[in-house]
Amino acid sequence: MKLFKITSILIISILLFSCDDESTQETDGTEQQEYNGNFFPLTVADTWNYDVENTDNSTNDVTPSQDVLTVESESTTGFTLSVNQGGVANGTMSGILTSGELTRTETTLAANGTIGLPIDGFDFEIQLDNALLYNTQANNGQQLSEKTGTFSQDLQGYPISIDYTLKSKQLENLSSLTVDGTIYDIVTSANITLELSVYTEISVGGFTQVISILDPQEVLSVDSFYAKNIGLINAEADSGYTLNPNTVSILQQLGVDLSMLPTSLSVTNTQVLTSYTITE
Repeated sequence: MKLFKITSILIISILLFSCDDESTQETDGTEQQEYNGNFFPLTVADTWNYDVENTDNSTNDVTPSQDVLTVESESTTGFTLSVNQGGVANGTMSGILTSGELTRTETTLAANGTIGLPIDGFDFEIQLDNALLYNTQANNGQQLSEKTGTFSQDLQGYPISIDYTLKSKQLENLSSLTVDGTIYDIVTSANITLELSVYTEISVGGFTQVISILDPQEVLSVDSFYAKNIGLINAEADSGYTLNPNTVSILQQLGVDLSMLPTSLSVTNTQVLTSYTITE
C-alpha cells in the first residue's frame, strides 16, 4: 500500500493560560476540558513501538506489521523522527510524524513536510510549513488549519487538474482513554482530512469539454490520540476514493491505459502503541 506523508499549513495565535495543567471553559453551553503539558516527549533516542494493521475494506484482508519511531535529532528549530531505522513507515501517522521537522509547545505540535496523493497514477506533493497536528486548548471540533490549491499534470497526453483542500481540526480532550487494554490518563485528539477533485479536458467533434475523473470527495481522514508525557498512543486512518465511472469509460474508449489505476479503493490503517522508552 502506498503510505502517506501528510501535514498542513497555518500559523496561529496561541492564547496564554495559567501554569495549571488543566482548566475548563464554557463553550456554547458545554464545559470543555483544556490541557497544558507535554503530549509528545521529544528527546533524542526516545522510541515508540506500534502494532500496525492495514485492512482492505473491499476484501477484509488484514496485513499486520510493526513500526518503531525514534527521535533522531534536535536542532534550534525543532526535532526530526525516523521510522524503522530509516525504512518505510507502515502506519499512516508514522509517515506524517517523520515527514519533516516537528516543533512543540505546551499546547501544540506542529510539523513541516509534505503530503502525497493517495491515488496511484497521479503524482503530486503538497509542501507544508508549521502544520498543526493538535492544539490542546482549542475547542472540540475547532478548525486548526486549512490549505487549498491546484496541481496540474499530464495523463497520457491529457491535461489533468487536481484541486485539493487539506484541513486539520481539534477533537476531544479526554480525562482517560483505553487503548488495547491499557488505560492512558489525560489524552488529546485531532483529525486531518484531505479532499480532492480531479478533472481533465477532452475534445470530441471539435468541441472541448471538462469531465470529472474524481468527483469532489474526502480521500483521507486520520484521527490521532496523544497521551500526556507519552506521545502518540493510537491512530486510525481511512483512505479511499471512487473514480467517476462515466469518465473512466470515456478515457478507456479514447485509448487511455488505466490498468494501473484502480477505479475504487477503501483502506483502513491503524496503529496502536505497545511499548515506549522516553527520558522526559
